[in-house]
Amino acid sequence: MEDLKYRLIADHLIAGIDRGEHPVGSTLPTLQQLMDMFEVARGTARAAVAVLVAEGLAIPRQGYGTVVSGTRTPPEVAPRILPHGATYPKVVLSGWATASPEVAGKLGIAVGGLVVHRVRHHYTGARVTGIEQHWLPRHVATVVEQRMGNDIADHENTPEPDLTPLLRHAGLEPIVATVQVGARLPEEAESDTMGIPTDTPVVVINRITHSSSGTPIEATTLVATAGRTAPRFTVPLTS
Repeated sequence: MEDLKYRLIADHLIAGIDRGEHPVGSTLPTLQQLMDMFEVARGTARAAVAVLVAEGLAIPRQGYGTVVSGTRTPPEVAPRILPHGATYPKVVLSGWATASPEVAGKLGIAVGGLVVHRVRHHYTGARVTGIEQHWLPRHVATVVEQRMGNDIADHENTPEPDLTPLLRHAGLEPIVATVQVGARLPEEAESDTMGIPTDTPVVVINRITHSSSGTPIEATTLVATAGRTAPRFTVPLTS
């Protein structure tokens, strides 16, 4: 019976990952916690965790524990319909790009340097009410991949819309350094995506996030419809 328990525990953990209870970048329960939760021996708990590691869902990291590195559930194809007024983000693009002068200036890197460019849409119900772009320099992507095993330029490898927990677990300690808020008329592509007239003002929020050492690690721009439908722009400060 003990031989079967490790698989049951592994299935329980995998289901938790797929439900979002253990997001990518978070740590799984310790062996002692699993032993107490399921009343099993240490070897059984260790075998359960080994299943997740073997299936590419978790990676043991010295000093952090066993870190979730993936999920078996594919990204959603269609937006979920949520209660009125509720918003949620979804990654729609992720890949490598070259830094424009504006992005390079925000990140303190050379113009044309490699950056990870991620785009996510904010939905209110089935409607896009915000377009958010993220740029992260190559050295940040390298640190995350070396320490966490995630390629943040690969949407399939890192489908989660919020990279803040992953950056924090990678030891980068993200701290928002500057936030600028303004308004302008939408560009044609923005107007088409959000389904608004080109003469309807949109809110623009620019944010630069630093590591604890003061080095820029992420630049973000959110363009959102004004009013009650505008998505919430989270500010991940360290505790």
